[in-house]
Amino acid sequence: MKKVIAMWLVFVMAVGLAGCGGSGAPAQDASSAGEETAAAVSETKEESAGAVEAASEAAEPAATSEAAAEAVDLAAQPDNSVTISIQLALSNFALEFDQIVEAYKKDHPWIKDIEYNFPASAANEDLLVAALSAGELPDIITTAYGASFAQWFPYCVDMSDTYAYTQMTDAQIANGTIDPYGTIVMPIYEEGTGILYNLRLLEEAGWDHTPQTRDELLQLCKDLTDAGITPFMHQWAEVYLNLYLWTGGTWTGAKENGGVDLINSMLAGEDADLANDPDWNAFLDTYEQILIPYAQENAIATDKWTCRNAFFMEECAMLVGEGSFEVPNILNTNPDLLNYVEQSYLPIYNEPEKNRLQTDTMCASVTDSGDPVRTAAAKDFLSWFISSEEAGKWHQEVMGSPTSIVTLPTSEKLPCLAVDVIELMQKGQNCQAIYVYIPSVLSTDLGNCWARFVAGQDDRETFTKAYEEVFKNYADGFYTG
Repeated sequence: MKKVIAMWLVFVMAVGLAGCGGSGAPAQDASSAGEETAAAVSETKEESAGAVEAASEAAEPAATSEAAAEAVDLAAQPDNSVTISIQLALSNFALEFDQIVEAYKKDHPWIKDIEYNFPASAANEDLLVAALSAGELPDIITTAYGASFAQWFPYCVDMSDTYAYTQMTDAQIANGTIDPYGTIVMPIYEEGTGILYNLRLLEEAGWDHTPQTRDELLQLCKDLTDAGITPFMHQWAEVYLNLYLWTGGTWTGAKENGGVDLINSMLAGEDADLANDPDWNAFLDTYEQILIPYAQENAIATDKWTCRNAFFMEECAMLVGEGSFEVPNILNTNPDLLNYVEQSYLPIYNEPEKNRLQTDTMCASVTDSGDPVRTAAAKDFLSWFISSEEAGKWHQEVMGSPTSIVTLPTSEKLPCLAVDVIELMQKGQNCQAIYVYIPSVLSTDLGNCWARFVAGQDDRETFTKAYEEVFKNYADGFYTG
């Protein structure tokens, strides 16, 4: 374990966000990251338009409080005088976050309360728009390095005066620095998404390893079925999560720069010719040959908790589109499963070295409330949450996730799924989930394309054309209202 973790620290410090693990793609420098994302802010804020701009007009604009916040002496504030609010699209935090609140309040007496909400990812944007419209944007919100949350960057404050900033790698600083706002996107932890396997059930079907290729995955499904074991429970009612966010970008994983260049060209209106793209077709082969034929009845109407609980209670052998973040749910449902569960990629190629685990750096930012004391308190909490040893232990042992700050000590109790993620990253078999580079305004239409395909409403050709059409419409200004 210690050797694995030591290699992990070297790995994280050596690579940036963009591109695949092991690709050697350099991290963006701060200036280019700022220029590119500032352009994304301009575009995405327009296109997200509708909602965010209307909400901005309805809300009373906050006074710029960042400069004042820098001068705030929090220790001089009266006890129990400050309340901050948090909204992170991390529903897995909900059951355990009271531990963090109590730990922070213990040594920060000015905090009266930390109000928190951890909605499902699909609901997060609508809740933020409603909060902005009411003039009550949470003090800490989910963001990401790419364009998916760019419409919220103008409301965020610089974090370069915090302790957490001093502990970040050059790549993390570069990726989180957004011109003209400063370093606003702060990394919390890493998570991996692919397939969770129940090794005990695989062994019952005669398997002593997880599939490394698409053909092996197909054979495993046949062997599990012959053994009377349900291969999958698919949660395709979760269109945004499972069909767009978690698996929908897998086809770009082995491409140069992790598919970022291709996605950017499609957003610019260039013809990707997906009908002849080998990676796109390998992905659709996986759906047509394996995932759809071995799906449970009415998978398109099955929600995530039905599928998760079926896997946790060992009623199926695999859970697709889930990952290391399920540790607390497993601990609360069937702790023994952690003795024989394994995380791996969704194999879409028959060349094992091309398959990639989707990985994602979960990030957050502090918004400008207009109250310098509140803003300073939110910055202090987020910095502590990211970089303190106490919070790092919680991220690792309770939530089962490798922390993003590599100077933090690594727990000997790091759960197996987090170790699986680390090992795949060390091998270069990971790639940043592509959704962070796609403007969020496209997520509904892209998700609906996937939903029609897995439901059998659209064939492969129709699906491919519809998917490309979303990007072409974006380039033509369709989403700017």
